[in-house]
Amino acid sequence: MDAKARNSLLQHREALEKDIKTSYIMDRMINDGVLTVSEEEKVKNEPTQQQRAALLIKMILKKDNYSYISFYNALIHEGYKDLAGLLHGGIPVISSSNGGKDSVGGITSYGLYSLYLISRCYLHCCSFIVF
Repeated sequence: MDAKARNSLLQHREALEKDIKTSYIMDRMINDGVLTVSEEEKVKNEPTQQQRAALLIKMILKKDNYSYISFYNALIHEGYKDLAGLLHGGIPVISSSNGGKDSVGGITSYGLYSLYLISRCYLHCCSFIVF
């Protein structure tokens, strides 16, 4: 994980540990392939929610930039937009193997968040349309 992302997690660690519930966040991270089922079990075995969150963050700190982005996206999807906002400045830019673009599939990590917001607006505005 790059230094900016790591520092952002460390800077906001206390707020994250205090407020997040880990189960749905971990489900999303497992689906993204950045967290294993055995890691999820270790987190679930912690006695308190704050200890579960602390262990999850400790695990993320040992992982790569994709893990940070997955965690950030999980926060957004699970309704922790305020906490995701704290981490937004630390979003790493991922380099692809095709020509060195700072992107994943041609889209920067910043662009992924923008696409997410656009899709949410579209769903909200157009949810009354029946096909």
